[in-house]
Formats: sequence, C-alpha cells, structure tokens
Amino acid sequence: MNCHRNVKPDSPQIKRLAALENDATLLPAQQVYMLEDFVFFSHALHRKAGIDCRECHGAVTEHDTVTLEIPVTMKACVACHKARRASSTCNTCHELGQ
Repeated sequence: MNCHRNVKPDSPQIKRLAALENDATLLPAQQVYMLEDFVFFSHALHRKAGIDCRECHGAVTEHDTVTLEIPVTMKACVACHKARRASSTCNTCHELGQ
C-alpha cells in the first residue's frame, strides 16, 4: 500500500485495496501482473534504482484500475536491465540452487 496511499486515495478501488490489509476476504478477483514462482521481483529495489511506477504501470494516477501495460516476460525485463545497464545475470531475478 505504500504507493497507493498517495495515488488517488479517494478512489473507490484504492479504498477497497486499502481494506485488504485488514480483511483478506476482499482479495481482488483477478491479479493483473503475475510472475512465475521462480522469479524474484522487488518493488523496493526498483524504486531505489529510480524506476518510476509509470514505467511499468502506465499513468496509474489517471486510472481507477491497473491494467497490464508492459509484458511480464524475461525478454522485457532483460531489455529494461540492459537499457539501464543493470545486472542481468541469472541470480538477479532467479534464486538459484533451489
């Protein structure tokens, strides 16, 4: 909820999202961004690297719901890492040896 506290806090959808912290029965009907269980992704690390939410989620401040803005594929992630000269070694996104 860190970002969502500041993005359209009066939106009914954001209020519903905020309620999830206290009531797990209100889970969204459909997850938009889904990763395989062998992929590690951290919003915190990407924010620390200066990645703006809009780069992956589009103009979230102008929408009531999140839609898939970019493909969630290894190809897309590696292309972004290469463009930013970020590490693209396997263990950057995958926990090896499991």
